[in-house]
Amino acid sequence: MQPIDVVVPWVNSDDKKWLNKKEKYVDCNASDQIETSSSNERYRDYGTLKYLFRSIEENASWIHKIYLVTDDQKPDWLDTSNKKVEIIDHTEIIESKYLPVFNSSVIEMNVYKIKNLSENFIYFNDDMFINQPVMPKDFFVNGKPRDYRIYTSIVPKEGFMHILVSDDILINRFVKGKWPISTYGLMSAKYGKTQMRNLIFYPQLRTSGIPGYLDPHGPLSFNKKSFYIAKKLWKDELEKNNFHKFRQYDDITIWLIRYLQLELGNFVSRNTKFNGRYTINDIKKIKNDLIKEHSKTICINDTNTDNYDSKVQLIHNLLEEKFPKKSSFEK
Repeated sequence: MQPIDVVVPWVNSDDKKWLNKKEKYVDCNASDQIETSSSNERYRDYGTLKYLFRSIEENASWIHKIYLVTDDQKPDWLDTSNKKVEIIDHTEIIESKYLPVFNSSVIEMNVYKIKNLSENFIYFNDDMFINQPVMPKDFFVNGKPRDYRIYTSIVPKEGFMHILVSDDILINRFVKGKWPISTYGLMSAKYGKTQMRNLIFYPQLRTSGIPGYLDPHGPLSFNKKSFYIAKKLWKDELEKNNFHKFRQYDDITIWLIRYLQLELGNFVSRNTKFNGRYTINDIKKIKNDLIKEHSKTICINDTNTDNYDSKVQLIHNLLEEKFPKKSSFEK
């Protein structure tokens, strides 16, 4: 079996050294920044990373290595003597002319440069967890990423939606006049009723272009080669993207790599319910999924909310009940 690594970007938002550095650049390209993109709230860490590591050890012990991508930081609890974990500093994957950078869009688009990273790897955020035992075939089959190809419209509710449009513009330029490059995964029994979206949008896909994609907001499976293909296709755009120190409306994100894999047919279809997505407001739903294990992976997004501290404590309590065993990654 080919090795499968995990990549996780992380920031300690309470680190005074990091905060001081961020404040020095906060006005950089301020007019182009998405609302709140440089606010401290945007970067806050509510202590979930430890449970991601526990969930990997408990439910995916076959993972070859975990690469934690940081800006000269290290979790206090992390035992770096564990050979299955390695901290990757931004300086190892991003050229000095672009640093420092506080934009996750830039960081994630450079993770493929990690030295010794496996060809097949899974990209996690620190608010994602493996909810039940999984196998390599849940993420890759014959070296191809597991995913689903469902089209949908982009509903512009917030500034972040600009970023999805930026990714879609590049994809539409790529497929213009030749869609579909691959017909694989346009329909699949694994999609269930969700594939009706593709039937609805099919006339538009054939004549006008791709409206957008249904995104899982969970762990993403990637081939490293897909990043190199993207670099050839969009060299100038990716170069410009690297200069975005904070999130901007014209950011390019790792979703672009996902979309490229889908359009090239470089994936194996899987159930759209593989991942469960919640916010810290969904306490009851989160508890139910953690106990009954409806989803194989779950994502618990931070969000603006009342009684933030009390809700975070409830989330911690649920995760501690779910993953009570200290992992070998902890001191």
